[in-house]
Amino acid sequence: MIKKILLPILILLSAQFSFAQNHTDTLFVTGKVKNEKAIPLSRFNSYKSVELGDINTSCSPKQKEEAKQVKAVLIKDLLDSVEFAYESRKELNQFYFKFEAADGYTIVYSFNEIYNTETGNHLYVVTEMNDKPISELENRILLLTTSDIKSGSRNIKWLKRIVVCRAE
Repeated sequence: MIKKILLPILILLSAQFSFAQNHTDTLFVTGKVKNEKAIPLSRFNSYKSVELGDINTSCSPKQKEEAKQVKAVLIKDLLDSVEFAYESRKELNQFYFKFEAADGYTIVYSFNEIYNTETGNHLYVVTEMNDKPISELENRILLLTTSDIKSGSRNIKWLKRIVVCRAE
């Protein structure tokens, strides 16, 4: 009898604990950089914010999660505050960025994709949505790519780290 009562409680507590662990309060930029950078939630307001309006913020192309009054920071603006470690500018063509979520989900963008294509002008970290600041969002830190044909497949919730890498 006790097992029947305790088991659902333990499962519920375990799920809540793992969900709470996915919340991210700091975005780290590491890897091929001169100095690693930690960007806490409070610093996101120091970057230029743009209004995206009402958009789908789902992280799955099969679902819709309509968010109202979304504001965000362009990922290029965040990356521009970091010095990459390279000897010649030509090396930047070999750089790529691994965007890693707290739950292990990872996506990759090349340097050229972010800095030399239209995708880079539509790659954001959400700073506010549904009248809530980033610190109150359940799926903080949320990365959105608003120009993809199938929206959601490259969105990441609980973004924890951007690792700057160099193809060998």
